[in-house]
Amino acid sequence: MNYQSLHYFKMVAEMQHYTRAANALYITQPALSKAIRNLEIELGASLFEKSGRNVTLTQYGALFYKYVKRSLDEVDKGITAVRHMVELEYNTVFLSALFSMYAIYLPDKVMRFQQKNPACRFSMEYKYTTAILRDVLQGHSELGLCSDFETKGEFAPLEKRILYREPVGLIVGKSHPFASREKVRVEELRDQPFIVYIKSQLGTNKLISDLCAPYGFEPDIVAERYNDYGVIGTVASSNGIAIIPTSGFLNINSVVPVRLDVERPLTRQINLVWHGRRELPRMAATFRDALLQEARESGLSDDCAVC
Repeated sequence: MNYQSLHYFKMVAEMQHYTRAANALYITQPALSKAIRNLEIELGASLFEKSGRNVTLTQYGALFYKYVKRSLDEVDKGITAVRHMVELEYNTVFLSALFSMYAIYLPDKVMRFQQKNPACRFSMEYKYTTAILRDVLQGHSELGLCSDFETKGEFAPLEKRILYREPVGLIVGKSHPFASREKVRVEELRDQPFIVYIKSQLGTNKLISDLCAPYGFEPDIVAERYNDYGVIGTVASSNGIAIIPTSGFLNINSVVPVRLDVERPLTRQINLVWHGRRELPRMAATFRDALLQEARESGLSDDCAVC
């Protein structure tokens, strides 16, 4: 029994679904199932039982979960404490960001900040919005760059400020009937198979849902992918469609951008996020302030004042 297998167990217990848990853990479902099975063999007890398409904890699993959660929470606190000690010693900023930030936003910002602060280092991970928010909540990251969300419920402790908005559009494969169209009406998307990021009610997925709702339908989601490249690749090789940020893939010729017939162009809001109930380390706070100041000066942000 090791930390990894306990982490896997906790994720399945909380998500109640093997496929979603495997996606969140960045492993295959067979690998996850094998890890859980090995854990059950070691304990001599069944931890999960099927409930429709989901799984629920057995009485043994529910008892075990209480101890696992408590133990992993303590380990996470220890990881956070060590990271903060490292930050104080090495001026490291821990940051989680959307995959698209890897190419279109962060490199320039990080380079210019390090020119002014040569002792600063960055530890960056690229994820989807929900994972970014949980990184910040749990202290794995000091700052997050993600799509929009509501600061209530699970995310109530977080502070957010808009950095900028980026264009969002429809893409289809080259052989899709929409590929030859000048524009497409939203109601025509009703029966189309959507490829989306890891399914949640946040970020771009919420934008898609909000777009379809006034026309009386929910998007027919047939596949989920971790990042832009996964979504684009799936659209290119299938009859699926996707609505994603367009600024990062316009030079990719495997898909075709198609204009949506909407009153206003679609945009995605990019937020800078931090934990409002913890004091940021000095270098992380300095980088946060630099990003917000630049957003104010550029006029890209509607509200960048730091509380």
